[in-house]
Amino acid sequence: MDGDVKGQKLTGQQQRVLKLLFKFRFVSAGLLADVMGIHRVSVYEVLEQLVSKKLVAKVYEPKFRIDRKPAYYYLNKSGVTAVRKLMDVKESVVHALYKNDEMTDDFVSHSMKLIQCYTAIIKYLPKDSAVFSKTEINRFRQFPKNRPDLYIRTPDGKEAIVVIADDKPPYIVRKRLDEIITHSEDESWEGDNYPHICFVLKDSAAKFSFLYTTNKKLEGMGMDEGELPILASALTAFDKPAAHIWSSPFNPKKQTALFD
Repeated sequence: MDGDVKGQKLTGQQQRVLKLLFKFRFVSAGLLADVMGIHRVSVYEVLEQLVSKKLVAKVYEPKFRIDRKPAYYYLNKSGVTAVRKLMDVKESVVHALYKNDEMTDDFVSHSMKLIQCYTAIIKYLPKDSAVFSKTEINRFRQFPKNRPDLYIRTPDGKEAIVVIADDKPPYIVRKRLDEIITHSEDESWEGDNYPHICFVLKDSAAKFSFLYTTNKKLEGMGMDEGELPILASALTAFDKPAAHIWSSPFNPKKQTALFD
């Protein structure tokens, strides 16, 4: 399928990559290849074609070689406009992406972690499950003001939200959880049950600390296990994806799947 955007012919593959850049904002060729399920070289070629069409910006600094970091890519302003036309969405939906060139290194790094978590999670979901990124979630009103990084919905109606908080101090993580719990109690959710609340922490120590304090909080609120499912995992668990990488505050040492 060819598409005509701003007078330029785009192949179906190029359109798909542009839409994925909208979804994740910052990508490397390797991570995007994992998402698309094709060879890295093929993705690299498409990204470079989009750079030559002046729809995508590429960043590669000398220090990347020393740190063994790959180049990363993002939609430039022309690319954002092209995606808006491709997806037929309002300007408000893509507004934040016009500031891609102003984002910090930490934001870029967070985007890369998001892709890593996305590819690991979707591998163990039922066929035809939908996984939305924060950029896509911004179109929906029913979420907390601080949007989660991912929203998951399975064909049989199971839902989860994922917050990647590996780079946040514990008090900020607890505050995010408090906001979500308050939202679950004060706001009406369209589904029958509030989504599973999933936090990704830096490592196992941070994970168990989170689960311990969360257990005390839920007990203090008089909540029973399963009333508001909260799960946690360590970012390091996503290096070697598996189905059972989540744990509950009520049984921290037991590894479970996202939807048991």
